[in-house]
Amino acid sequence: MTQICRNQYEQETSEQEYEWLKQKIAYYNLPSQSFECSTISHHPCIDSIQNLTIREALMRQFKDVAIQSRITLFNMYLKSAEDQREEYKKKHEVNIKKMDASQHTLNNIEKLSSTLVQLINERCNKISQRIQYIYKHKRESFQSKSN
Repeated sequence: MTQICRNQYEQETSEQEYEWLKQKIAYYNLPSQSFECSTISHHPCIDSIQNLTIREALMRQFKDVAIQSRITLFNMYLKSAEDQREEYKKKHEVNIKKMDASQHTLNNIEKLSSTLVQLINERCNKISQRIQYIYKHKRESFQSKSN
């Protein structure tokens, strides 16, 4: 029971974390968060270059590298979160299948009662609901701060 509940917690947390990450990335891809609006785009070293052609060329390169790095980083974050989400989902499914299989293979004395199975399911649902509630407020807080 403990393992199934722990797996449910991990699965739901990783799912919510993945959705939270997607929301944050969407925010950071808004025009208000573009390279031109960032503090990094006004670097004193580049602004100090007297030759306008060289300064503009360096600024273009600087911008291209910054944007590409940002895209690469966001993709790595998403891939990592997605991999973790899938891993926890599979672990949870395996444990649920083990519990179901044991219900069919064990003798009546060793089987979990239907009440206990129901309690495990209810506990897992409560875990999911609480994590969803936490992330709902986390997203709302982020949205209110970003507006």
